[in-house]
Amino acid sequence: MRLTQTPFFNVFFLLLLPLCLTSCQYKQSPHQTDLGNLYAIKRTPEEKDILFKKYEADVIKIQQLSNTESNQVYIDSILNYLRYTGREKEFFALTDIATRDAKKQHDQSRLAQIFEKKAVFYHDNQQLDSVYHYYLKAEQLYKKANDSLALAENRYYQARLLYEAGLDKESEVKLYQALKLLSNNLDNPIFIEANQLKAFYLTHYDEHTAALNILLEIYQSLKKDEGKYKVLPYDTYNIAMANLLGNIGMNYHDLENYEEAERYALIGLEYYAKSPHFVQVYAHLNRTYYLALYEQKKDNKTIERLVESYHIYTELNHYFYAIDISMVISTVYLEQGHKQLALEWLENAYDLAEKHNFYSYKREILERLLTDHKDAHTAQLVQELITVNRFLETVQKETLESFAKIEYNTLVLEQENDTLKQRIYFVYIGAFIVIGTLIFLLVFIRLRNKNKDLEHSNSEKSKNEQIMNLLIENNTIENVTILKERNRIAKDLHDGIINSIFTLRFNTQLLQIADNNLKSMLVDELVQLENKVRDISHAFSQQSIFQNKSFENLVTELVQKQSNKNKTKFTLVQTPNLCLEHLSTVQKVNIYQIIQEAFQNVNKHAQASLCQLKIALEDDTIVLSIEDNGKGIKYSAHRGIGLENMKERAQLIGAQLKIKSDIGKGTTVLLYLPNL
Repeated sequence: MRLTQTPFFNVFFLLLLPLCLTSCQYKQSPHQTDLGNLYAIKRTPEEKDILFKKYEADVIKIQQLSNTESNQVYIDSILNYLRYTGREKEFFALTDIATRDAKKQHDQSRLAQIFEKKAVFYHDNQQLDSVYHYYLKAEQLYKKANDSLALAENRYYQARLLYEAGLDKESEVKLYQALKLLSNNLDNPIFIEANQLKAFYLTHYDEHTAALNILLEIYQSLKKDEGKYKVLPYDTYNIAMANLLGNIGMNYHDLENYEEAERYALIGLEYYAKSPHFVQVYAHLNRTYYLALYEQKKDNKTIERLVESYHIYTELNHYFYAIDISMVISTVYLEQGHKQLALEWLENAYDLAEKHNFYSYKREILERLLTDHKDAHTAQLVQELITVNRFLETVQKETLESFAKIEYNTLVLEQENDTLKQRIYFVYIGAFIVIGTLIFLLVFIRLRNKNKDLEHSNSEKSKNEQIMNLLIENNTIENVTILKERNRIAKDLHDGIINSIFTLRFNTQLLQIADNNLKSMLVDELVQLENKVRDISHAFSQQSIFQNKSFENLVTELVQKQSNKNKTKFTLVQTPNLCLEHLSTVQKVNIYQIIQEAFQNVNKHAQASLCQLKIALEDDTIVLSIEDNGKGIKYSAHRGIGLENMKERAQLIGAQLKIKSDIGKGTTVLLYLPNL
């Protein structure tokens, strides 16, 4: 056996390939639009408590799970609800579990989704800097995963956040990045909501007609999905339509088309009635509808309806809209001539803006106070307006700098993480190469030693086979010589002594003697001597060369002598009372050689654990089978010399030889010899 020489770099390529594959590929969880975050519906404290109690048992169950990796879908679904409950301890306990599993599985997409869930939690608590931080972290992971839809959704959320923070220009940049990524997905819910945000920008620029056209296009697009609900599920579809129709109504109101504003708001209320789950949407529609009726002088309870929406906003802690509707109520009171009530609602709006840091609204309210209520501490208001303007500029600058710093730090942190991962990766590769080299050397030395041992074993085996063949050959020559010698002695006894005794007996019978009894006795003695010599002659001529050692014993010894490196167990099974001594010497010798050759093939090639020699009698035919459970024979055009010799020996004694073999299932050699 010769050890194959494998090029060193090929070996290391094979060793490093699995490491490269596992290091360069990340698992990617399937992306689904986060409809809960997309429509950002606020909940009252009571609703949050009810939601937490509904899933409290699931939170405890997840924390007690021994195998959380196999429960990914279950854990993520509970997190989707828990992020709206305001329960910080429970929420972050579950996100820690999910984060650990995502990192362990190298699931970058899931990790990004967990970051976005954290952003939603902080958004619900108005911690905008933390919201932006986690959106940026998720954005970096979506870039690595090359998930364009997830990236577009993430950038839309960033744009919406920056819009809320008053950073309109920065928000527009993010929004148009999202729309560009969604250019081939016009039916995607993100594309629909992103265009509504685009319409809000146009409204701020007093481009109400352009904003309205965008909203109407979205409405027609969504109408096509009604009844099919492929873009949005039923309940979400109704909420989305209700919200969209409310925005369309507000744009018609801004364009002083109050009849259309009333019509679209009323249609929106009909959609809300189908899925009345979120009162925030109702508050929007209620505001739009009754303002349209007020402008048409169709309703005298406008204030009551607007106050109803105000209370909904305050209960939801949605102070942005609460301030806005307080200013609207103030305007209606002022138009009705109730100047004191108008002032009270404007001051209420100012108090909310000051308490919750809405500085843009604070400036607008001060301007309204100076314009509509000139007699209310004008000098003090002017000074406060100047202070607010300066402060607002400072806050906007600080907010912009804070968001920019968060973005910069996030990017730097990601770059540092990537650098650290690369260093760790190269350390792993270096260690792997060193370990691989040691393993290669150990395997090489071991194979080389095994190669020498195998060559020595083959040499010993070859010598043993030569000795065995010489012994068999010597035994055969000895037996043939003995047979010839016995045949010669038998012939000499038959042709010489027996003929002489016969002649002596015949002549004795012709003798004329007085004592006939003596004569008869002599003749009988001669007859007995003649028969005895004849028996000896026949015995010499017919006795087998295996007189000193039976054929069965010789075969048994052959089975017992077998051994090989695979530690094959050789056994002999013979039908009881089956005697083979009647076979001729030529038959015995050739049968012995066939069995020996079959055993040699098992020892050399079969790699078997069991080999059985079976001798049986079937329908006046002696059947010998040598069966092993080795790897089988792969047939080819060129057969081995051993197999050909076995067939020639079978033909020489009038027997039939068959060989059956299946790859991986072993080989059976069958010899059929007529029992004549």
